[in-house]
Amino acid sequence: MPDPSTSDPDEQRRTILATAYAEASALNRMHRDALTDFLRAPAAVPLPSGARPLYWLGRLRQWRGIDLSQGDSATPDWSALRMGVLEALAGTYALALYEDVWRGQRRRQIYDRDIALLIAMLVTLGWAHLAAHVLKCRFGSDVNHAGHPVPGGIAGMIVGVAGKGLNVPVVPCTFQKGEELLAEMIEVWDLDDSVFTPLAIQLANRHLSHCRQDSGQMLFDFDHPVEQAMPIELLMMLRLRGETSIPDVLSRHPALQHPAATLIEPHPPVLSARCRTFIDCVSRVLPACETLDAAIAIQVQLFTTS
Repeated sequence: MPDPSTSDPDEQRRTILATAYAEASALNRMHRDALTDFLRAPAAVPLPSGARPLYWLGRLRQWRGIDLSQGDSATPDWSALRMGVLEALAGTYALALYEDVWRGQRRRQIYDRDIALLIAMLVTLGWAHLAAHVLKCRFGSDVNHAGHPVPGGIAGMIVGVAGKGLNVPVVPCTFQKGEELLAEMIEVWDLDDSVFTPLAIQLANRHLSHCRQDSGQMLFDFDHPVEQAMPIELLMMLRLRGETSIPDVLSRHPALQHPAATLIEPHPPVLSARCRTFIDCVSRVLPACETLDAAIAIQVQLFTTS
């Protein structure tokens, strides 16, 4: 692995993405086999043994949808990205419910960051109703948050901004020293361009600095190639501000140069066959998972009636 402090930044990024892709591909078969075992006998296999593989298979499908280095296409496969997002959502949604029921509140924080990033992606894709449902179920102010930390860092910023943008009362978020920009974005995301744009540029700069560098020197917010390619925390805000494309002043920023770092035309959610089967199986074990299915159906209906 090249030394991050001395290698060319472009070559370093290509190396990081290639490494992440190889790691994900190597795990693909293992996850598919585990998910198949769960779907074949859901009552005999612990739920996490099916939910975790679906989450990671969804993450891999997302990346394969937007990774343009493996083929001749210059355009992301948005259908694959959307299906992958729904698979990852179903997996982590079920895991979070499982941990709440069988392991208690102390385990909730494990999934807060993953769910917050998914909420940002849902908003970015134009699935506001579905995003609001997940936000309310996980971070709503009427949810019992006793016994576990409130969201902070990038998850806290996403929750705070999404709560205001989607009109969902959420639990108060806390921020550490050095996270002043994240706290400020919650207050300015919907202000005039003259106020928002300079801070949005700072957030884009922060995104680049918080992409995984394999240095081992710190923890990064974006250690998966999907979020590295798509600054969804910023794309979410632009969508909530009513933008339909990236403003010129931001379109030239290095953080938004990947073809997937854009605001695509929203389309209704479509479940993959394995995601549909998974939700049906899990709903028999965790009836609360039916609420996710219902929220997806309502989101589809909103597209057909608009």
